[in-house]
Amino acid sequence: MLIGDIVEYGARKHPDRIAVRFENETLDYRALRDGCRRLANALLGVADPGDRVAILSTNNTHYLHCYYGVPMAGMALTILNFRLHPDQIAGLIQHSGARVLIVAQEFADLVRGIRDRIPSVTTVVVIGSSDDALDWDGFVGPASSQAPAYRPGPDDIAWLVYTSGTTGTPKGVMVSHRNLIAGVTSSALQWPIPEETVFLFCFPLCHVGGYVVLINHLLGATVGILRGYDNATFLRLVDEWQVTQTGLAPTMINFLLQDPALEHHSLQTLRAIGYGSSAIPSAVLRAGLERFGCDFYQGMGMTELAGNVLHLDEYAHRRAANGETHLLASAGKPMRLADIRIVDEDFAEVTTGAIGEMVVRADQVSIGYWDDPEATAAAFTDGWFRTGDMVRQDEEGFVYIVDRKKDLIISGGENVASLTVEQALYRNPQVAEAAAIGVRDDTWGEVVCAVVVLRDQVTATADDIITACREHLAGFQVPRRVEFVEALPKNVTGKILKRDLRDRFS
Repeated sequence: MLIGDIVEYGARKHPDRIAVRFENETLDYRALRDGCRRLANALLGVADPGDRVAILSTNNTHYLHCYYGVPMAGMALTILNFRLHPDQIAGLIQHSGARVLIVAQEFADLVRGIRDRIPSVTTVVVIGSSDDALDWDGFVGPASSQAPAYRPGPDDIAWLVYTSGTTGTPKGVMVSHRNLIAGVTSSALQWPIPEETVFLFCFPLCHVGGYVVLINHLLGATVGILRGYDNATFLRLVDEWQVTQTGLAPTMINFLLQDPALEHHSLQTLRAIGYGSSAIPSAVLRAGLERFGCDFYQGMGMTELAGNVLHLDEYAHRRAANGETHLLASAGKPMRLADIRIVDEDFAEVTTGAIGEMVVRADQVSIGYWDDPEATAAAFTDGWFRTGDMVRQDEEGFVYIVDRKKDLIISGGENVASLTVEQALYRNPQVAEAAAIGVRDDTWGEVVCAVVVLRDQVTATADDIITACREHLAGFQVPRRVEFVEALPKNVTGKILKRDLRDRFS
């Protein structure tokens, strides 16, 4: 099965069912398929199978045509983060060697400014009108809506997704048709998504998390997409579109719970909320379970895994709500099509309950990094992908993420998990958001630094924060330094960029 087959199957099974909602626009499954075919055929007129097609855009229906239509043509959709600096965008396009660049009109001037630095690009297509490039309607409109004559292989690259760069320079993750279909299928087997689902997708599509759209389309659901997330639009559309499911980052759930406007919306159609991107503080999840009154489920994955490999289902959340609160700290159990191990520094499997690095072997694991054989070799050991997540697994099989390897704080020889500190910080009613990082210290090597955003109209001192933490943490885990900020830096999915905080406060 290939990526394009998802919309092909949908158009044959339920052609008139709404596949996509975006602002005032709707597409049924037949229209979505035909648009993807037209794009594929248009691309085959200006590029060759195996070429890269980059996209620089915020969310819109054209982006979804690219999700399916570019791989239909045997080309790799090169997904660019529109929030990056123009120099970074130029660097990624140059690194990918993209031959075609599809750009939203709002970024057309940016592209003009970097045009001489991206010589591999021979065709620019603008979503909207353009005086000096092809526009989308003129490029795609005349193309045939028949199935493309060319059909790629399952191991051809479907998406080339550049990582968020939270650990340094972004890397281009090569995600094949086989990888994506395996990730989509594994999640479809686990997630409670009936055909009548109306799913509101709240993240930027320039992220591997967009595979959630594919899951819903495989299962025949309707997917609503937002141009950009804000609480007011989310609350309005849940009621207006009668949304039954959505996915949110923990930071988004936290902000929603603090929004006074929440009380003026019924959200009565909402049946389930999936969350991911980062671990959720237990206090936030408890508040969400109480306020929204719907099921919660969690997925844990990463770009290199073409989706999620751990799943904490709605039944585990119900158990937690009924008293087994330790489950709220879990990322779930391994999904059906993914095999995981937890290993030590020598790659030997650790005992149950011991902490080690999670490694994964599955069809959904990426085939490697674009034009970076050294990084690819370093990411794999004996066919297992090294996630960099430090975890432990209990006797029931639930996996608990202790920390990212890079986020572990070593203070005076003691390992301090930043997540443990953050859980304590979020129990403080003065705190709206928080992150824990390690900063250099001449005596202890590193000390814990809490970076805190206070709630509106709240004042607090560093001593107030430290004193509150002492109620829940061991002495070596308590922050020795507190920095107050107006906002925490985040990537497009709401994940806090701790590297930026370390650079700022070191």
